[in-house]
Amino acid sequence: MTPASAVASPPGPVRTPPGTIVAAPAGARDMAVAGTNLFILGPAGTEVLRYGTAALNRAEATATRTPTPELTVIAADADASVIGAGPRTLVRIDASGRPTSTPTGVDAPTAIAVTADGRILIGTATGHVVVFDRELRQQRDIAGFVRVDDITVSPPGADLATEQVVVLDRAQSSVTPVDIDTGDLKPALRAGNGATTSTVDHYGRVLVANTRDNEIIGFFGSPLVMRFRYPVPDGPYAVDYDDTRNLLWVSTTGNNEVVAYDLADGEPREITRFATPAQPDLLATDGVAGTVYVLGGRDGGLQVYQPFTERATPRGTVEPGR
Repeated sequence: MTPASAVASPPGPVRTPPGTIVAAPAGARDMAVAGTNLFILGPAGTEVLRYGTAALNRAEATATRTPTPELTVIAADADASVIGAGPRTLVRIDASGRPTSTPTGVDAPTAIAVTADGRILIGTATGHVVVFDRELRQQRDIAGFVRVDDITVSPPGADLATEQVVVLDRAQSSVTPVDIDTGDLKPALRAGNGATTSTVDHYGRVLVANTRDNEIIGFFGSPLVMRFRYPVPDGPYAVDYDDTRNLLWVSTTGNNEVVAYDLADGEPREITRFATPAQPDLLATDGVAGTVYVLGGRDGGLQVYQPFTERATPRGTVEPGR
C-alpha cells in the first residue's frame, strides 16, 4: 500500500484565521509543547525554535533558535525539555534551549515517543522501533513493520492494566501494540486505507487520522479493539487531544480548518471549528491554558488561538466508549 500523506490545501488566499499569527517558517518538520515552551523543528531540521507560551498572545513574539545536527522529529520529554531524533543522533534540548547530542546507530528516524519511565522510542523508515534508556543507551531493536510513522504511549492513570505502546504504520495503514520489554508484537488492527497520524488521551484511547478515507478512528483496550469510525471530510491529518476539556482536535488540510470533537459518549460530536493558515500539517494543544497551536505548512505562520476562553468543557469521568 502506498503510504498516505496530507491532502494539499487549495491554492490561493485563505480565510483570516482567528487568534494571533506569530512569525514561523513554512515547511517546519515537527512541533511539540513542553512545559511553558513551544518548540518547532525548522524545515531543514538543523534548528529548533523555542517560544515561551506566555508571550505567544502577541504577534511580535519571537523565538530563541538552537542549532542542532539534522533532526527529523521531536517530542516533549521530562523536565520541560524536548528530545529530537535525526540520522544517527539524539538531541535533548532543555527548557533554556541548551542542546546535548548523543550518537546512535539509527539511520532514518521517522517517529519518536517517551515512556513514563523516561525511555525513548525511535521509529524508523525501515520498520523498526529502537528503545533507548533515560541515559540514551540503546536497549532493544524491535523489527516487524514496513515503516513506523507514529508511536503513542498511554499516560500514567490510563484505564489500562499496564502502559501501552502502539505503532502506526502508514504502509500497512495499521496500528499494532508493542511490548517494549520483550519485543513482542501484539495483533495488528487495520486503520482504514490511509492512516497517517495518531494521538492518545488520558483514558488510553488511540485516536487515528485516516486521511485517505476521510475519517477518524478510535481504538481502545488490551487487547486493542476498534471503538469507532467517524467521517471527517477534507482530509483529516494532524491530531492532538486536550485532556482538560476532553476534546480531540483534528486539522483538515483540504479546507484549512481545525475541528474539535467531544468524545464523552464514545462517538465523536463536533463542538467547534475554525479557519487556519494554509496547509495546517502541524497541530498541538496546551491543555492547561486551552490554547491550540497550528503551524501553516505552505506559507508559514504559527496560529495561537484559545477558542474556549469564556467556556471550557470540564474533564469528566465518563467511560471511554465501552
